[in-house]
Amino acid sequence: MANSSRRRNIIIVILVLLLLLALWLTRCSRPAAPKETVSAPAPVAAVPPATGASAPATKEAAEVLTAATLQFPVDVSAGATFQVQWTGPNNPSDYVTIVRQGAADGTYANYRDTHEGNPLSLTAPIEPGAWEVRYMTTRSRTVLGRGPITIRPIVAKLEAVADAVQGTSLAITWTGPNNEGDYITVVAKDTPDGQYGNYTYTKGGSPLTVTLPIATGDTELRYMTGQGNKVLARRPFKVTAAEVELSAPATAVAGSSVTVIWTGPNNASDYITFTSASAPEGQHGNYTYTNKGSPLTITAPIDAGDDELRYMTGQGNKVLARRPIGIVAADITVAAPAEAAAGAAVAIAWTGPNNPGDYLTIVAKTAPDNQHGNYAYTNRGSPVSVTAPKDAGEAEVRYISGQGSKVLARCPLKLVSGG
Repeated sequence: MANSSRRRNIIIVILVLLLLLALWLTRCSRPAAPKETVSAPAPVAAVPPATGASAPATKEAAEVLTAATLQFPVDVSAGATFQVQWTGPNNPSDYVTIVRQGAADGTYANYRDTHEGNPLSLTAPIEPGAWEVRYMTTRSRTVLGRGPITIRPIVAKLEAVADAVQGTSLAITWTGPNNEGDYITVVAKDTPDGQYGNYTYTKGGSPLTVTLPIATGDTELRYMTGQGNKVLARRPFKVTAAEVELSAPATAVAGSSVTVIWTGPNNASDYITFTSASAPEGQHGNYTYTNKGSPLTITAPIDAGDDELRYMTGQGNKVLARRPIGIVAADITVAAPAEAAAGAAVAIAWTGPNNPGDYLTIVAKTAPDNQHGNYAYTNRGSPVSVTAPKDAGEAEVRYISGQGSKVLARCPLKLVSGG
């Protein structure tokens, strides 16, 4: 019994030792746990740390509110640029601004950030009167320094002829402040102040030219400020209608070159065009610019019908004159052998307008009209030689217009196998 009890105790001890060894091995082989088990959220706006928490490394420095000084002229012309010497804390985004005298602290108008340097160039407002230059902080909107400044009114003057033809370039002599962005414009007489039409910047000097509008009638020349689009000067003016005439044949062959004699203003990009008689104003077809002189030539449309020649403005595509012209179909014939070998050269006799780009082609009879095969231009004369398609069968000889690739005439041709 004693031996049996001893063996049982030894077995128990061994089991306990094995269990302890297993636990020790498990602990040694376990990987280290991650410091965090969830991914960090996307960055969000910074918030104050909780009480007792350590401050973040990017904590913004406290705003310095020491007094600032400003030096600048006691008065300047409206819209002019002037220099401001300053001293101050130069906190991030501090700025110097100009506001109406008596404006509430924190308000601002034209301004420059202090980080841009010293002195700063500040633009005076366009409204005359009592104003104030201020040194401002952005975070607390504190005024650290201020000083009064008077904005003097400015005047301008315009000189030009009393009237001129629509769309022409008008010479204007002017005097004025010539501040940044100032310009001279021409508008209808009843146009509200602040709006503008064709214009030229004053930085180009005096005199300058402005292109007159196409609309005729009472207009106004205006000197406008680049800041606020204020009218500093105005002068009444009249835009008169141009005298325009067109002379051309009563009819023309479709696709032919038509000679047009004209008189008109010949303003920039003006042109003479063909259109159908029913086309809305502003649309155009084949055209030639008037800067080519008079007479000029225009290619007639390829489709027969009642058309119009129109003198059109380059500015706004307005019709200044029109003349009716009939477009008649060209008399075209095509003659070829009734039968030819597939892939062989075929002699084709033709009569027709021989307009630029016209050509003769041979295609399968079922080919759509907008397709072509081997071809020869009509400017080679008559007859011309065209190589037939390689496939035997019913084919067609076609006269095709260079303008629009229209089939103007056709005749049948049977292609037979050469073998």
